[in-house]
Amino acid sequence: MSKRFKGKTCVYCGLENGSTTGDHVFAREFLPVEHRAHLPQVPACEHCNANKAKLEHYLLTLLPFGGNHLESARLLTANVPRRLAKNVKLHRQLAGGRSILQHPMALPFEGRKLSDLFMLITRGMVAYAFDVQIPQGYSVNAGILTERGEEITRPLLAMKANDRAIASLADGLIEYEGAQAFDNPFLTIWRYQLYGGVLFADENSKARATKNIWAISAPEPLPGLFAG
Repeated sequence: MSKRFKGKTCVYCGLENGSTTGDHVFAREFLPVEHRAHLPQVPACEHCNANKAKLEHYLLTLLPFGGNHLESARLLTANVPRRLAKNVKLHRQLAGGRSILQHPMALPFEGRKLSDLFMLITRGMVAYAFDVQIPQGYSVNAGILTERGEEITRPLLAMKANDRAIASLADGLIEYEGAQAFDNPFLTIWRYQLYGGVLFADENSKARATKNIWAISAPEPLPGLFAG
């Protein structure tokens, strides 16, 4: 491990001098081996790193099923069978909840895990891209937007920003765009897209089918913008 990450403040939980590793904000396994160099890294404590890895394992197993990128099929064939073979419990959990849609199928999916992971990813991306750490008292909301959330959030990302981060990793397997407010460095908005646009939907919420995952860091929670 690079010494530059050891003993720093964990970007996820704020534990001072607590980082033991440099965590890849987007897990390397999301990408083919040849595209894993120079990914965003941030300091993380052992506890946060382990919890994030559990969320990543779940999503890495399911997301390739709904991928629309040319590499999705290769990742599905190469990685998903062995992940499922090691996690019998995951088979039993694939019921109810939000769906990943890939015509003509809909795969049951736990949307809470998507939200939890992208809350952490957003904390990591703010630290990596804007060189500030979101205070622990701030609210980080992430996931699929409701219809009202789409109407409010999409124009905000297009507004003039103090700083902006835009990237496409592995020829579009992961794309992100983030903007930082002028008057508050911790107020940010992010749009993510995975595997060429995995289509998410939830029949039990006000969210429409969408290929985008959104996140906002703000001083207070944002009720009504994200699907529950």
